[in-house]
Amino acid sequence: DHAVIMEARHLLLAFILLTHCLTTTMWWVAGSWLGLSRKAARHWMLASLANGMALALPLLPELGSEAMRIALASSLVVLGATSLRRGLQFFLKLRLTDVMHTVMAVGITLFNITVCLRLGWYTAGVVASSLAMCLVLGRTAKETFQPLRTEFNAVTAWMHSGMLSLAVAVFAVVAITGMTPSVHWPWRSWSSEMSEFIFAFASVAMSILASFVLGYIVVMRLVRRLEHLSHHDALTGLLNRRAIEYLLDREDQRLQRFGDPYTVLLVDIDHFKRINDRLGHAAGDAVLCAVSRTLQAKAREVDRVARYGGEEFCILLPHTVHDGALQAAERLREAVCQINIPWGDEHIAVSISTGLACADAPGETLQALLKRADEALYQAKAEGRNRVVMAADRVNRSRQA
Repeated sequence: DHAVIMEARHLLLAFILLTHCLTTTMWWVAGSWLGLSRKAARHWMLASLANGMALALPLLPELGSEAMRIALASSLVVLGATSLRRGLQFFLKLRLTDVMHTVMAVGITLFNITVCLRLGWYTAGVVASSLAMCLVLGRTAKETFQPLRTEFNAVTAWMHSGMLSLAVAVFAVVAITGMTPSVHWPWRSWSSEMSEFIFAFASVAMSILASFVLGYIVVMRLVRRLEHLSHHDALTGLLNRRAIEYLLDREDQRLQRFGDPYTVLLVDIDHFKRINDRLGHAAGDAVLCAVSRTLQAKAREVDRVARYGGEEFCILLPHTVHDGALQAAERLREAVCQINIPWGDEHIAVSISTGLACADAPGETLQALLKRADEALYQAKAEGRNRVVMAADRVNRSRQA
C-alpha cells in the first residue's frame, strides 16, 4: 500500500507541475500577445505559480522538514488567493484593496515562519492560513458577482462564485478540523499520506476549474471586443458601413413583409476637404468625432447612426416618414451647426448637408432607396449646403419619368 501511495504521489506531483506550468504560460501569453490587461495577467500568473508551489511542497519530502514545507505552502496559498483577487480587480476595474492584500500576505507569512515554526504551532499556521483563504476568496466572490453578471451573464457569474464558494468550503473544513482536535471527524482515521493525496488532488481540481473559468471570461471579453470592432468605426465609435447595411436590409425586410415604414438619411460634412487641407488631418479627425458625438446624442434611442465612409454618415429612422423624418433631420442639422471646435488660434465651425428618402410602401429595392437619398444629398450640396433635401416619393418620381 505504501508503494502504491508513493507512486500515486509522484504521478500527482507530475500532474501539478504540468498543469500549473501550462496555466502560468497561458497567462503570460494572454498578457503579452493577446492584448489582455497585463496587470491582471501578471497577477494571475503569480497566483498560478504560488498555487503550484504550494501544492507541490507537501509532496516533496526531500525539500527540508515537514514543518517548513507546510509553513511555506500555507503562506503560498494565501499569496495565490490575494494575487487572484487583485487580478480580477484589475480585469473588472474594481476598487483595489492593496492594504488588505499586503497585510494578509505579509502577516500570514510572518506568523507561519517566525511564530509557528519557532514554537511548533503547525496546526495554528494551517488554521490561520485557511481562515485567511476563506476571507479573501469569499470577498472575491462577493465583489465580482455583479460585474461579471453585468458584462457577461448570470451563468458566468454563478459559475465563478460557485467555484470560489467551493474553495471557501474546503478551507473552512480544514480550519474547523484544526480548531477541534478533540472531535473525531471521519477523515481523521485516514493516514497522513492519504490525507495529503486527497487534499492535493482536490486542490488541483479547483485550480484547474479556476483557470478554466478565468480563461472563459478572458476569451469572452476578447470575442466581444472583436465583434465590437467588426461592427464599429475605430475613430468615431459609430456603427460602420457593414453594420448599417445589415440593419437597413433587416428594416427593408420588415417593410416588404409587414409594411413597417422607415427613413434613411445620408449626411455629409460640408467643406470637409478644406478643413483637412488647411488645418491637417488631425483637425479633420476632431471634426469627425465632434459630429459623430452630436449625431449620436441628438438621435432617438431607436435610431441608428453609422459612419458610411469618409465624411459621410448614414442614419436609419425606423417607423418615421415624411414630416417626422424631416423634423428629425432638421434637428440634427441645427445641432451640428452649434459645434465650435477650438483649434490652435481659431475655432472650427461645422455644418452638414442631408439627403432624406422615405420608404413607406413595399416594392422599392433598398438600392433604389439609397440612390434616391444620395441624389437628394447631392441636390442639398448643389443648392448651397447646410440644408436638408427630401427625395421625391417613389410613386411621384415614376410619374415624372
